[in-house]
Amino acid sequence: MNIPCSSNAKQHNGFTLVEVIVVIILVGILAATASSKFTGSDTFEAHTFQNSLVSALRLTQQRAMQQTKTSDGYCHQIVFDTTTNKRYGVPDRSNCGVTVFPNPFTPDATGLDLTTSTYNVTFRLVTTGGGGNIVSFNSMGQPQSSCAGGCLINVSSSVETVQVKIESEGYIHAL
Repeated sequence: MNIPCSSNAKQHNGFTLVEVIVVIILVGILAATASSKFTGSDTFEAHTFQNSLVSALRLTQQRAMQQTKTSDGYCHQIVFDTTTNKRYGVPDRSNCGVTVFPNPFTPDATGLDLTTSTYNVTFRLVTTGGGGNIVSFNSMGQPQSSCAGGCLINVSSSVETVQVKIESEGYIHAL
């Protein structure tokens, strides 16, 4: 038995709500994936080096609290290169008077000597008293010299600037 189509039958000419939502989700996933290819990695670099700097500062602070003998000859400081602003580290772990990176610079085995000349990231130490390129810690883990009242370190890429803050009590954190 055939039922004839009546003139009251509705034809569906469009998409259902579920189909529209699925398409929107797929377009969103594609856009998020493709946008990182077009924007570059400078934003990621700034955040990566911010995290790396926090780790390096905390390690130096921990060493200062554990190696409390001054006769051991260790420098518990990180020097920021003011000539290029592209690196930080410890130019000479056994001589705290060395605050300039030799050229060419080869990192030592501590892993704290970081060069970033291949990346578009710069580091700048901002102190309350102005000036200075050294962050050092005492045996209580508190920052000394130009950073004694607390300081900020700007980590800048071509896209964004992020900061690392060292509080006067010694708390180190990313902003």
